[in-house]
Amino acid sequence: MIGNDIVDFKQAAKDSNWKRPRFLDKTFTQKEQSIILSSENKDQTVWLLWSIKEAAYKAYVREFEHSFFNPKRIQCQLGLNNESVVNIDDKIYYSRSIITSEYVHSTASNNKGKLPKIELFKLSEANQSEAVRTRLIKQVSNDKKRNLNSLKLKKTALGVPNLFLNNQQIFEALSISHHGEYGAYAIC
Repeated sequence: MIGNDIVDFKQAAKDSNWKRPRFLDKTFTQKEQSIILSSENKDQTVWLLWSIKEAAYKAYVREFEHSFFNPKRIQCQLGLNNESVVNIDDKIYYSRSIITSEYVHSTASNNKGKLPKIELFKLSEANQSEAVRTRLIKQVSNDKKRNLNSLKLKKTALGVPNLFLNNQQIFEALSISHHGEYGAYAIC
């Protein structure tokens, strides 16, 4: 199972003040807060940890078909080369992140050896969700040499996306993300 999340740093600065009282306490473990507070770039570290948690959460929801809201239940251990290990209760996910000056993108998988194919891109459209879905369907249509109309993106009751070709699910797992000017999807 996989998940992915992208955070546009400019958009995050506009939308969220992570320095507000109790945000860190509600969202991050004591160990994660120590990492943030000792970091040279605290903003980047907050959103790195956030994106890792979101990616692992999406993988967890896909795997167990159960959602929850408790970010501290998702515990990140940062490693080398932007790789991390994430624990949700007794479940382990492996995460990789890409950090640029403009965004952070993280993927998470319950299988360390199985990396998803990812696509990252800048969005210019106002309807980000539709733009990401359209880009995904066009890419898969080209890759599989199929008519666009034969592909349908459907979400489960929990919002987990799946892509179907003539009513047959075509990927083991799919994760979609967008924020600010950036979009991404991961396929396994």
